[in-house]
Amino acid sequence: MLRAEAAWLARRLERVNAEQLSPLLSVGSGHAELRAAQPWLERLIYAPLTRRGVRVLHHELEPATGVDVAGDLTDPVFLERLGELELRSLMCCNVLEHVPNPDAVGTTIAGLVPSGGYVFASVPRRYPYHPGPIDTMLRPSVAELHGLFPGLALVDGAEVRCESLLGYFLASPTKLSSLKRGVRTNAPAEARVPIGETLRMLLVSTAVSAVVLRAAP
Repeated sequence: MLRAEAAWLARRLERVNAEQLSPLLSVGSGHAELRAAQPWLERLIYAPLTRRGVRVLHHELEPATGVDVAGDLTDPVFLERLGELELRSLMCCNVLEHVPNPDAVGTTIAGLVPSGGYVFASVPRRYPYHPGPIDTMLRPSVAELHGLFPGLALVDGAEVRCESLLGYFLASPTKLSSLKRGVRTNAPAEARVPIGETLRMLLVSTAVSAVVLRAAP
């Protein structure tokens, strides 16, 4: 997650009562080592939630250090387990571009939200190809992102201007591994963008689409 994106989400989380957020499932939030590579996540989002008494559950596909809930969102058995957690809200950031079926995942997430519950979601809008393990190049507008979560009302949404790739790299405490991942990434022809746009992302800014959604009370 980019720093400006995290700041935007943090401000929206602050506007919601802790009782309406907890427990919060952070979908695909990564293991502890991956989150540590983006220290602004803890500072801006997770630590403030914890101080407010919000129970945050980190989700990933496979068990790992720092993962509270592991499983496939397309697995009915796993979804039954999630139902037992009595979630109040979910966060799904920079995940949907990495799944082959974002419509199905969005529908599943929308179905997990209880009456009056919230979803906080973001997806790159202007960002280069970054497989993890795949990147479908889903780059939705705010309206398109909202449309992936049927039945939820749009509370807030924006195309958030974020730091450049160079700015992200310089802020990362794991610059060497970040550089290695970048060097190893070979974008397919359909994911390549004009050189001018590449330079804009590298030196000027990137962007994400971000939304706050709510189920009917």
